[in-house]
Amino acid sequence: MKKGFNLVLILFAIIMAFSCNNDRSYTAMLNKQSKTIDRWKDEYNIEILKEYPKDGVFKENQYVVLENGIYLNVVDSGNGNRAVSGVTDLYCRFNVKWLLSWSSDAPDTGTVNNLANGTQPIVFKYGTYQPIQADDWVATTFFSTVLFSPLEYVGDSSEIRILIPFDVNDQGNTFRSYGVPLYYQRVLYRFAQQ
Repeated sequence: MKKGFNLVLILFAIIMAFSCNNDRSYTAMLNKQSKTIDRWKDEYNIEILKEYPKDGVFKENQYVVLENGIYLNVVDSGNGNRAVSGVTDLYCRFNVKWLLSWSSDAPDTGTVNNLANGTQPIVFKYGTYQPIQADDWVATTFFSTVLFSPLEYVGDSSEIRILIPFDVNDQGNTFRSYGVPLYYQRVLYRFAQQ
């Protein structure tokens, strides 16, 4: 309960910080996001690949920009089993940081980690538009159908990293409304037993 309250408190603080910003036009948010993504690239020495590697192998700092605009790095493509739209139930765990609250003095500011023991994964059916357990705060806050995009390339027991720019995020929440890109530092996909 205390952990959930802390997450809500962090999100509220970020909302308040962004609500004090009078420069919230769409163009201003895109410009700020562009600078933030450039800073992310510099901080992590990111190399952007022109296309998905033919062998499917990425170096730690290599990302490819998918057609929908997300940045993808595949750590482990999984065991070869692929998700079937409308059929496969998935468990998704992640560590995510919202980047506009990112500062070199406090690199973990704005981070939610549902990889830890005692936290619930987001459970969703591949190809649907909402998580199965929609009453969970983390699921309703961080679920996005953009999380489906990497499943074209990876499968069960896979691990990826993605950066979701706010303008391609389909979440109707604060992150999209306030122009906040999300950097999923670690995403794990596990398929439910069918």
